[in-house]
Amino acid sequence: AVLVARHDAALFEGSLAANVVAAGEDPTAAGPAMAAADADEVARALPYGAGTDVGEGGRSLSGGQRQRVLLARALHAAPPVLVVHDPTTAVDAATEARIARGLGDFRRGRTTVVVTNSPALLAVTDHVVFLDGGRVGAEGTHEELARTHETYRGTVWA
Repeated sequence: AVLVARHDAALFEGSLAANVVAAGEDPTAAGPAMAAADADEVARALPYGAGTDVGEGGRSLSGGQRQRVLLARALHAAPPVLVVHDPTTAVDAATEARIARGLGDFRRGRTTVVVTNSPALLAVTDHVVFLDGGRVGAEGTHEELARTHETYRGTVWA
């Protein structure tokens, strides 16, 4: 019921598409997960699209491309509860914003726990729990906390 998608998980030898559908039940339904993770853009940049072999560990992909494929795999698994840790650290700001919107839309109605300090990801969440020194320092929406909590603001906008 709970999938913890490690940000340092490995891709395996095979196509981009095979790496995404490995975690899901319906291999023909990976398109929406790939779009939500912006992995469809990765596929468009490859010579054979999603059919391109990514090499062992995804060595033919950049760090940001690997990160998007791993996120697409986790989304395609469609668990009731998904936990992701910093799923956009290796992508640029524009890509991160697209992923944030895609993640929010794709996971709507299901529980998703995002461990991050990314303003783009936090902005699309329903609820933020800010941990300060291992304890709950504040709770609310990203907008509320950014406006009212100095430590939160300093952490997120640093």
